[in-house]
Amino acid sequence: MNAKKYFRYVVLAGSASLLCLYACMERINIHTEASPPRLVIYGYITTDTAQQAIRITRSSGYFVSTEPEGIANATVSITCDNDVFELSESPDDPGLYLTSPGVYGIPGKTYTLHASVDFNGDGQTEEYEADSFLPFPATLDSAAITDSPLSNRFLQVLIWGNLPEESSNNFSFHLFRNGVLLNDSLQGFSISKDDYLATKKITALPVFQLNQERDKYKLTPGDTLVVQIESLTPEYATFIDDAQQEFRGSIPLFGGPPANVETNIRCLSPDSKVGLSGFFTAYSKSRVSTIY
Repeated sequence: MNAKKYFRYVVLAGSASLLCLYACMERINIHTEASPPRLVIYGYITTDTAQQAIRITRSSGYFVSTEPEGIANATVSITCDNDVFELSESPDDPGLYLTSPGVYGIPGKTYTLHASVDFNGDGQTEEYEADSFLPFPATLDSAAITDSPLSNRFLQVLIWGNLPEESSNNFSFHLFRNGVLLNDSLQGFSISKDDYLATKKITALPVFQLNQERDKYKLTPGDTLVVQIESLTPEYATFIDDAQQEFRGSIPLFGGPPANVETNIRCLSPDSKVGLSGFFTAYSKSRVSTIY
């Protein structure tokens, strides 16, 4: 091939490549309009002898930075066998419904949430329900704070105790320092399943690693730490795990699209077109404390 023909070949090949690239370019408009608001019902009954809480809100748009709007004037109750616990709306926090002080759940029982909500403000209420079994609690005997094998920057929190014979095999852990909850966000919610707690005996189980170079977790001599273990239903453990995955986003970046996390709230009004999110659960608690 002489130089003139070679040059013509290169020009033609380059032009063809540019045409191919141009043909692959297309303007894409990404629509960011908010989806219709959803009814969100989230709450629990536990073995704590404190007020039990149910929160009812209206979902907000993705780019909205304010708290979701609470839905007032709902009728909310929790029932078990022949017991009915009526919840009253907080005068200071619309959409937050509380039992009377001293109401608590009993392990081995099943509890039903019932809520009548006028979501659209049209004067017509829709009926919603959810059920949850209350798992049997673990028993914590003691806790200790030791140096972590991970790094000299960390301290670890160990616990001793026993799992119940009728174990749900799903547990979460929370840590309080001087009465303040340290892992109070969805990201910090620590879930352990039966592959982590393989035996009924808990012996020197590491449940928290505290980075002593971060002010939030840095301990001072005399600090009181309280470890709380919650026995969860498998359904609630899955709900938390799914919510955490949606919060973290898809990996890789261009993986599957986000989706609404599955709820156990069901609508009893057949003609309702209201979208539903949230969860109602029952769980047991056990605590143990130690001083650093």
